[in-house]
Amino acid sequence: MRDAAQSPQLESGAYRSVRPSGLAAGLIGRGIGVVTMSVALLFGFGLLAAGLEVVRVSSDSGFSYDGAVNGILSQLAVTGPAAVLMAVATAANILAGAVALRLLGTPAFRSLSDLALAGFAAAVVLDAATLFLLGSIGFFGWPELLLLHATVAGAYLAARRRLPLLAGPLRVRVWRPAAWWLLVVALWVGPLIVQLASPAVPFMDVLPNHVAPVEHIRVFGSFGTLTTSPSPIYGPSRLMLGYVATLGQLTTITNLDAILADAAFALPLTILVALAARRLAGLLFGGSASFWILLTVPLTFTFMRLPDARGTVFAFPLAALALCMVTSEFRARERPKASRSAATELSLTCAIGAGFLAHPLLGLVAITAVAGALILYPDRLARRLVPALGGGAVIAIPQVLTMAGIAAPAWAGAMFILAGIGAAFVLSYAVGSLADRFLPVPAATPEGAAGSAVTGTASRSTDWVRAILVGSALLFLAVVARRLIAASGDPANPSDPLGELMGDFPRLFWLCLGGVALSILRLGRGWMLLGCGIGAALAAWAASGLVGNASLTEQAVHYEVPKSVEYWLPVMLALGAAAALAAIYRERRLGLLRPIAIGAFLVVAIYPITMPLVQDVRIGEHRGAESLGLALREAEKGYWASYPDARRIIDGPRQEVVDMLRGEETAGRLGPQTRVLHIASSFQQWASVPIGVFTGAIETSISLQPELSIHTDGGRLLGFPQLPAELAGGYGYVVLEPDGLSSDLIGQTKTLLSGAGYRPVWSNSRATVYTR
Repeated sequence: MRDAAQSPQLESGAYRSVRPSGLAAGLIGRGIGVVTMSVALLFGFGLLAAGLEVVRVSSDSGFSYDGAVNGILSQLAVTGPAAVLMAVATAANILAGAVALRLLGTPAFRSLSDLALAGFAAAVVLDAATLFLLGSIGFFGWPELLLLHATVAGAYLAARRRLPLLAGPLRVRVWRPAAWWLLVVALWVGPLIVQLASPAVPFMDVLPNHVAPVEHIRVFGSFGTLTTSPSPIYGPSRLMLGYVATLGQLTTITNLDAILADAAFALPLTILVALAARRLAGLLFGGSASFWILLTVPLTFTFMRLPDARGTVFAFPLAALALCMVTSEFRARERPKASRSAATELSLTCAIGAGFLAHPLLGLVAITAVAGALILYPDRLARRLVPALGGGAVIAIPQVLTMAGIAAPAWAGAMFILAGIGAAFVLSYAVGSLADRFLPVPAATPEGAAGSAVTGTASRSTDWVRAILVGSALLFLAVVARRLIAASGDPANPSDPLGELMGDFPRLFWLCLGGVALSILRLGRGWMLLGCGIGAALAAWAASGLVGNASLTEQAVHYEVPKSVEYWLPVMLALGAAAALAAIYRERRLGLLRPIAIGAFLVVAIYPITMPLVQDVRIGEHRGAESLGLALREAEKGYWASYPDARRIIDGPRQEVVDMLRGEETAGRLGPQTRVLHIASSFQQWASVPIGVFTGAIETSISLQPELSIHTDGGRLLGFPQLPAELAGGYGYVVLEPDGLSSDLIGQTKTLLSGAGYRPVWSNSRATVYTR
């Protein structure tokens, strides 16, 4: 069933003409409004091609089309099948999540977008519970996972007539002519270009905290404690259980190496992010905004990190789903008593809990935004949001334990997830009874009402009061955050939220403000909910300024919170920018000024007018030609240009070391609890073999450069003075890489190894492997 607020026919008279027919009409549409907008968007496509030439010949970001194509073709035999496998496995996982929600009593989904997003949220929670239960006993393997999928599928087949997934027949309609989608496809193909050219997930900090735990799960089918962290570089504070569980499930069932599977996940993740952005923009600001958001999101840093498939991007569809469901609550007709519909909160519960499990900082920002909406509209939202927030908070407890370094058994995490689902049901009954008794029941709202896509029962005057409160809160939080950060005197901190946004994301910032100005006379609740999203991020930024700098944890807060907020805030601004473009497009009185205004936006958003070009992955706006040009450059040269191999990270001799240890794992001699001591001149992944990343083994490092900082808070990056004590600790294997070590130090190390009972069992030009 198609939501009325997303139907373009309700937005513009240009769509009320006869549906296009013929090749030309299918390309540019009919009606002067649609045709002129098609011309503007085709102009944007030309700008993209011209801008790519500017990037192509630049000294820092230059590339060649032949080189990019050859780079993709050189890896396609590996990356192509991996992308297909991960897409199929992700679709099956999402369907399993959607089926589980229906079997638990949630209403049928109204659209494919709702099904995909809710199914994704449920899948993350189910994957985590499954990993905690089966992983704790070493049975998280592909046979067990296939059996679970088959069980869910069988249960759905038995109940599909009574519990259909969709509330109505599936209808796929293309409302806009092909010219509108040409530019969108060209911009969004960038992450897929990088994916097809990358057999190793392309970002260095993803390897220890994302890839290594997933490889451990794939190899051993085990996840003994909530703090299982194979790589010594990052500790449990960087371990994201929801991400690890979902990618662990997908990697295990496809039997792809984690480093390849994470890279291939860029394809389904790109689709999920696009669906989430479209759905949220459409619900907040109308169906037209659901198109324009596809042109504003590519300006964000979040979009640039899609090929990494990192937790901050992985969490966005989950956070967006939570905001979507809050928005949908305003548009819903009068609902029955909560006691009769307790299961309707499960999707939101999963979205909140899964968001925190996937990335605790972004999850917390999303929770704060939802709580802000609850504070603004308690009569409208309490029945649904209080149970979901309570249940989601219980689901999030395993992640809290992990961040605190509490090595609880993994099965305890499953108990918290089950308790969270139960808490949502209990709270739904309790809150429903109290709300029915003390709060007024919201009146029915006719769907498809004119004006903002989010309409409600409160008077406009009341909404204006709330809008003023939201605006005042945003200004207050921005000022507080700026002063607290300035007072801390920490040079590692970003300057302030307002300065960061205006400096790094000027186009999105000013366009979002323009959207507010255009909507000032008919301010809808979409803007207030967007204000809650922005306010939640500013509140997190301000709160980080209250934390000291004494401990590593406090220093990490100063670093991680602003960094995570810089993933979130630009997307919120992109939603406001899409609202501004939608407002311009809907204003038919502007006539030909509409395509001119859109064309002006495309010029500044796509073509690199000002210099210098944005460099690589620096946080900031990436104009369309820059983001696509950087993707082509990465496809040509490979991300890992300074590593032993530009595509696969490790070269032949290092791969031989990995293969030897994998052979020990296959033989059962190196198990999930077996520890590997890695002795090398440096622990850095470009200098020594990343054992934890490529084998999933629990690795501890001894090197000339031990480090304990907010970036390497793993506790297992040790120096040579700790070698005797570590050898007495009972490691199953020791890997010695002599390159970069003095002959005297190598001799002393071998003497210590011999004295501790270790003997060499394998050697090549890169390393020697010892065991007892």
